[in-house]
Amino acid sequence: MSLTGTPFFAVTIALVVLAVVGMAVLWNRIPGPTLARVSARVGLTLFSQAAAVLMVLVYVNNSMGPFYDSWGDLFGDNATVQLTGGATGTSSTGPSSSPSAAAQAEKLTFTTYTTGVLKTKAVGPESRIKGSLYVWLPPQYNQPQYAHTAFPVVELLPGTPGTPQAWFGTMKANAELQKLMGEGKAKPMILVSATLNMFGGGNDSGCANLPGSYQTATWLAKDVPNLVKKNFRAAPTSANWAIMGYSAGGYCAANLTVQYPASFHAAVSMSGYNAPDASIVTRDPRLTAANNPYLVLKAERQQPDIVLLAAGSLQDPGTVPDARALIGVLRHPGSSRVMVLDKGDHTTAVFQTMLPQSLVWLSQQITAGSA
Repeated sequence: MSLTGTPFFAVTIALVVLAVVGMAVLWNRIPGPTLARVSARVGLTLFSQAAAVLMVLVYVNNSMGPFYDSWGDLFGDNATVQLTGGATGTSSTGPSSSPSAAAQAEKLTFTTYTTGVLKTKAVGPESRIKGSLYVWLPPQYNQPQYAHTAFPVVELLPGTPGTPQAWFGTMKANAELQKLMGEGKAKPMILVSATLNMFGGGNDSGCANLPGSYQTATWLAKDVPNLVKKNFRAAPTSANWAIMGYSAGGYCAANLTVQYPASFHAAVSMSGYNAPDASIVTRDPRLTAANNPYLVLKAERQQPDIVLLAAGSLQDPGTVPDARALIGVLRHPGSSRVMVLDKGDHTTAVFQTMLPQSLVWLSQQITAGSA
């Protein structure tokens, strides 16, 4: 039975009901000496509490993410992400995909995840990662007057733990963008969310190309754009592409834009950070330095043509100083900016508060093209 969805949640509800009824029926009917009766009552109490906690955790996972999409995701057996041919690279940085790599991107079969959102599993032609891909197309995509429009794209990254569909669940990014388009504050954009967390159990793979292992940066910055361009009328150049994430996904968005300016022109980091904190990255000093967007920008003699929106909350320690440092190191910031919230911790509610301004800003940075 799937970890997410109604059936398993219904089982947890039934378990709670069973525990409560069992306590009511058995409490005064337990035979034996006093010690045995007390022990049995303690057991019934603990069972009922465990059942209630399980029900709440399943509800939170389903309604606020999901944070874990499968049992393998939860227990760390890498059930949702595979390497189909081994990791082929060891570099943490790299240019945009070559034409030959782009040509290898496959035509995919999509099914409906939820209203307006499509889903599939895809294999990255360069990274060889097999991961999930979710795509939302704006209503204009299928309108005759837009038949020859190549739409700008925003790639969306969750936190850790987290799943790509969280952007169309709890975050409701597509509903927010549609509202902003109706108000004339944002233009039509394709929203794409792909697997970020490669290891199960909520372990952070650091959004980096790990030597001999997952080439996460290549998957997100090269393969996902190429797969989207192959299957949809997505605008072709970095001027038409942006990336946005929250928490670990925010760090990743900034890092990938600095590393791959030929893939993304704009990035939004919501409550992100600058120094990588995934242990699999920080154990290697060179990998750590190569994946710190602040240090990379500071060291580059000629910084890339990118714009960044870094957001943080004064009640979320470190997020505002890191945001200011990242934007402050840009020698030609252009329309880059810092967004500061006075209140709010490191929560989904805070990320949702940041979302409208972030989408409006992104819409101003990336342009549409011709199909």
